[in-house]
This record gives sequence, structure tokens and C-alpha cells, in this order.
Amino acid sequence: MEQSSYPTRVDQPSPPCSLPDHNWKTETSHPITHVNNKDVSATLLIERLAKLAHAATQDAHVSSDDATTVHQCLDTLESLLDPRPGLTQQVVKCRPQNANPGTTHFVTPTTTHPSIMPAEDPLHPQLMALLQEVRTLNAEVNQRRRESSHIYELLTRECRRLSRKVSELEDEIHELETDMVEDSAEREALQGTVRGLESWVSGWQNEIDTATLKSTGHSRKGRTKRWMKRKPEERTETDAEALLDGIAAWMRGWKDVEEGFQIRGRNREMRRLERKKRSSITTESPGDI
Repeated sequence: MEQSSYPTRVDQPSPPCSLPDHNWKTETSHPITHVNNKDVSATLLIERLAKLAHAATQDAHVSSDDATTVHQCLDTLESLLDPRPGLTQQVVKCRPQNANPGTTHFVTPTTTHPSIMPAEDPLHPQLMALLQEVRTLNAEVNQRRRESSHIYELLTRECRRLSRKVSELEDEIHELETDMVEDSAEREALQGTVRGLESWVSGWQNEIDTATLKSTGHSRKGRTKRWMKRKPEERTETDAEALLDGIAAWMRGWKDVEEGFQIRGRNREMRRLERKKRSSITTESPGDI
């Protein structure tokens, strides 16, 4: 009997794996001559084929060598059972070139039976390595979070300190502006006092000059009017007394202004000391340490 030279049919389901040992033992007890014996009934042949198909579905894991051997045996069976071998050869010639026995892919059916699960998952080492990387990354993220919290705390503390410093500087600027206003008022008061003294001295000088001119004119008119000779002397004495009184009054006003300067200076000094004291107390408070 000649062997089949055409590949396995792709439309026929292929058995996924080699058959279990006990099934093979029970079936190999029949002589091989039974296959060629014309007296073997068709019923026995169908039962054997059904048993083989059932045994093949019990185990889905087949090596590539076993799969090739099974395919060759199936090719032989198909060639024996083919009622029209000539037509089959014509169909094989029309098939694509990639459908040859060397490139036929053996597809195993999937099953969820727990006994066919692999003993060790090949992805397990990769998953463990990935888990270790995730743990390392988590530890680094937690460390960065702690560092960020510490930096934020330092930044917040520095911002509070700078805010207090800015507030103190604003208070000092306000006090300096107040001092400038007070100094301007004092300067204007001094200028007014000096102008008053200058105007008073100028007026007094003008009166003396006028009185001198008048006394000179009266002395030229006649010497007979002796009662007029004593009048300029009395006026001169009166003017000197008025000058002394004016100078004394100006000195009293100046002394008052000087006392005002001293009082305002002491007040400024006290305000600065109080501000420094408040600043030191705020800096040493427990909440900011």
C-alpha cells in the first residue's frame, strides 16, 4: 500500500497531543494486522477512532515531535479512508503553498482543567522584579514627600519671619514719616520765629533811623527850643528797653521750641525701644521655633 504524499487537510481538526499511556496499552494489544484485515467490522473501527479522539481531548500538551508523528499517522489514515484519492490530489494541488506538512501549525485546544496548569508561571520572576521596582519607587516617593514637607515647613517659617520683618519696617517707615512731618513743622516754626525776630529788628532799626533824622532836623531849626533836646534821649532809652524786652521774649520762645525738640526726641527714642522689644518677643515666641 502506497504512502500519502499530500499534506494534512487544514479543514480537519487535528488531535492536540499524544495519547495517555494506559489507553495506548489497551489498544496496542490488538494486532496490527487487524487494520488490513477485511473481516474487521466497521463498527469496531469507528469505536477505536472515537476512543482515540476522546483520549486526545484529555491531554492538550503535545511536543512538536509527537505532533508531527501524529500528523503523519493521520495522513496515512486519511489516505486509506479517502473514497476519491484522485480528486483529493487535485484539491491539494490547488491549495496555497504554505499549507505543506513542514509549515503546518498544530493548534491545541484550551482547557481550564487544573491538572494541565503549568507547575511554574514563566511570568512570575518578571512580576516579582516589577513588584520590587514598585516598592523601591514607593519608598523613594515617600522619601521625597518627607523632604518636600520639611522644605515647605522651612519655607513657611522663613515667610513668617520675613512678614514680621516687613511689618516692623513698615512701622519704622511710618514713624520716620511722622518724624519728618514733625521736623517740617518745627522747621517752619523756627523759620517763623527767626523771620519775626528779623522783622522786629528791622522795624526797630527803622524807628531809630527815623527818630535820628527828626532829631537832626529839629536841632537845625533853632537852638532856642531847648525842651526838644531831651526828647531824643528819652526816646533812645525807651527803644533800648523795648529791644531788650523783645530779645528776652524771643529767647523765651526759643527755649520753648528747644524743649519741644527734646520732648519729641525722647518720645521717638521710647517708640523705637518699644518696637525693638516687641520684635524680640515675637522672634523668641515658641510657636515660631
